[in-house]
Amino acid sequence: MIHIVTDSTAQLTSEEIKAHQITVVPLTVTLEGQHYRDRIDISRDEFSRRLKEDQEFPKTSQPSMGQFIETYRRLANPGDQIISIHIGSVLSGTVQTAQMAAKQVSAPIEVVDSGLTDRGLGFAVLKAAELIKTQSDLKTIVAALTAYLAKITLTCFVNSLDYLVKGGRANRAVGFVSTLIKLKLELGMPAGKLKVIHKARGEKGMQKMVTQVVNQIINDHQITRVGLSYVDSHVDTDRIAAELKQARPDLEIMNELTSPTIMTHVGPKGFAVIFV
Repeated sequence: MIHIVTDSTAQLTSEEIKAHQITVVPLTVTLEGQHYRDRIDISRDEFSRRLKEDQEFPKTSQPSMGQFIETYRRLANPGDQIISIHIGSVLSGTVQTAQMAAKQVSAPIEVVDSGLTDRGLGFAVLKAAELIKTQSDLKTIVAALTAYLAKITLTCFVNSLDYLVKGGRANRAVGFVSTLIKLKLELGMPAGKLKVIHKARGEKGMQKMVTQVVNQIINDHQITRVGLSYVDSHVDTDRIAAELKQARPDLEIMNELTSPTIMTHVGPKGFAVIFV
């Protein structure tokens, strides 16, 4: 049997996790000195609320190597194999920790850096579940999965750079200037790298960036799956979902809260559009 392991930044429904017997290793968030495991000790709704209300900026941490070792050993029955697919290394050290843990376990384990997160990572995990139905060689599965990852686009819209500054992914000077000019960002993760795709000023500029992505999805009928994720407000993602459904009723669309790890860095009113 081939087991699939991922982390809690993957946007997956409980039904998908159960149907494909996916093992999810949680990341941890710290709020006012208390540690919470994503979706175990704290819900996404609760974290989203506290992100806005708490005075102290939350901290996030990847799973420990011990957590991965315990998970792999628990799954690795004689003859079994494991494919472990995780949040992009540019965002978290989770995949590196998983790789170190895999070396400590005497079982065939392939650790994959998805170069993505959220529903993008979810799409990758679901593709792996599809592949293991017809393939038994881990190397072959990883090769096919790598090709599939190149077809996934993740676009994140950031309304304020405050949280990127607090999380150490932008410096204070940039954050100060962006606040003054109401800078909005469209971020992407091409080839696993975090890059600024477009910049705009104000709400009109933001809507222009969003419209370009929506039109791309509508006009490209090779796109079949869309993931919409948000930090707190789903006003923008609801509007996008309605527009896509009207133009492309064939699309499979998920519209959900993102994980605490991503909420912490993107900040309030941020959202993402992810598609295959």
